[in-house]
Amino acid sequence: MSQSLSRWQAVVLGLVVVSAVAVGGYGLARIADKQGLWADTFEVTAGFPEANDITPGTPVRIRGVDAGQVVAVEYPDHDGPGAEVTVRMRLDSRFANRVYADATAQIFGSGLLGSKVISVNPGTPERGPLADGRLRGLKPFNMDEAVADARKTAEEVRALAAETKGLVKEVRDSNGTFMKLIKDDDLYTDAKALIARTDKAIGGLETTVGGLEKEITGLHGFIQDGRETMRSVKQGTDALGKMPIVRGYVENSTELLVRPNSRRDMWAFQTKDLFLADRPAELSDNGRIHLNNVANAIKANKNKYAEVVVVAYCDPADKTQTTASASELTKKQAEAVVGHLKADDVHKLGTFSRRKLTPLGMGMNPSPVVEKETLPPAVVQVMVFTPQ
Repeated sequence: MSQSLSRWQAVVLGLVVVSAVAVGGYGLARIADKQGLWADTFEVTAGFPEANDITPGTPVRIRGVDAGQVVAVEYPDHDGPGAEVTVRMRLDSRFANRVYADATAQIFGSGLLGSKVISVNPGTPERGPLADGRLRGLKPFNMDEAVADARKTAEEVRALAAETKGLVKEVRDSNGTFMKLIKDDDLYTDAKALIARTDKAIGGLETTVGGLEKEITGLHGFIQDGRETMRSVKQGTDALGKMPIVRGYVENSTELLVRPNSRRDMWAFQTKDLFLADRPAELSDNGRIHLNNVANAIKANKNKYAEVVVVAYCDPADKTQTTASASELTKKQAEAVVGHLKADDVHKLGTFSRRKLTPLGMGMNPSPVVEKETLPPAVVQVMVFTPQ
């Protein structure tokens, strides 16, 4: 036996369905925007002897900035000398005039998870624009090969040194005189050739060591890039538990703190001026007084689109904190400040209108903003962003 819905029940059900479809469509649109499906793009290609773990979707970066992704990997049409795997990449159109004729591409490992990334060096403007859309692929750096070359060169130097030492000993133990040594053209020729070979070997060793130093310097940059990747992965993992519908979109610290189209009003306090010494995440009486003054200043801003961000930083030189504990401490400090501001009705703009307040704990990570004034290493910043 079925029972028909009343008019109001049908209206409520329809509103629920329409809202679910709208939220789902919004989520899909944001995900598509993140993937660059609707952005203006252009394609370039690069050839590599091997495309190790490069697949469609592999990120492409220009000077370390996300610029696009791999769309196809094509096997070479022949297996003879010079055969290369062609990697097709789709890049954001804003880089179209920033990639030049001597641009290069190289495959690197990103972070500690073993994922790959293609790093593009855009080249120099003096060489002119990239005409044929083909980048020169560089051979990935191989530490084992570099160490083997250095070891081989070192062995050659040791062998030449031993040969030189034997020659000197032979001359010293010979029955001839010093004048005979000077007049012996064959010995002079041999010694000159030996010195030339030694100089050449030493020069090769210096070149190899210099190359190793350059590559190791580059590795430091990729290790830092790996740390940034791990922080991004952590942000995405935290967001999955909070966003059951739109799971691919995360507001990161850069998006929160860097807003070129908004006016920023900022108040900065040393953490010791806001929190208790023995309970560093609990506000002191003096700290509440400071925040009351800030609350009054924020409430004077009546712009309904203005947003408040509270960010806390830990001193990287603080030996009493680890990276994990500093992240949790600064998170709790930012939440405590936001809680106090809300208790002072900073978020209320009217009967129903509310202002957005966001706490952000940065731990020992640096700020993405270059401040005009020098701030203490352990600091709490209260910022109001007003769109212009």
